[in-house]
Amino acid sequence: MPIRPENRDRYPPDWPKISARVREEAGQRCEWCSVPNGEWIRRGTCDGLDVWSFSASAHCDVFCASTGDKLDGESHDTCDLGKPVRVVLTTAHLDHTPENCARDNLVALCQKCHNRYDAPMRRAGLAARRRAEMADGDLFEKD
Repeated sequence: MPIRPENRDRYPPDWPKISARVREEAGQRCEWCSVPNGEWIRRGTCDGLDVWSFSASAHCDVFCASTGDKLDGESHDTCDLGKPVRVVLTTAHLDHTPENCARDNLVALCQKCHNRYDAPMRRAGLAARRRAEMADGDLFEKD
């Protein structure tokens, strides 16, 4: 995920190495939905289950998004899959604190899982920035 310019100084100088190590330890797969880094996939549902499939062929295997297990007998024909997307594996801070690079606070996530996890925090930040932009100074400030 892109780092906001105002937060860059909060990351340690060796963040690229730390992030790479986390992704390597995860086997270059999302730790939550198991999609492989760098691959083109299609995400969707099959019988109400979140799934993904490699996008190279119309008759590829389909995998469960929560376990990574191949679903027996499923193919693109029986699933509702979206457009192809390239998986970008990122490293997320579970406590949303970039200074905390303890291994148990870091997880390798694809862009979809990372965005979903960060969404509440991102909404709060956007709301706070909107309020700050609308503010007309401190109401209790004395001249």
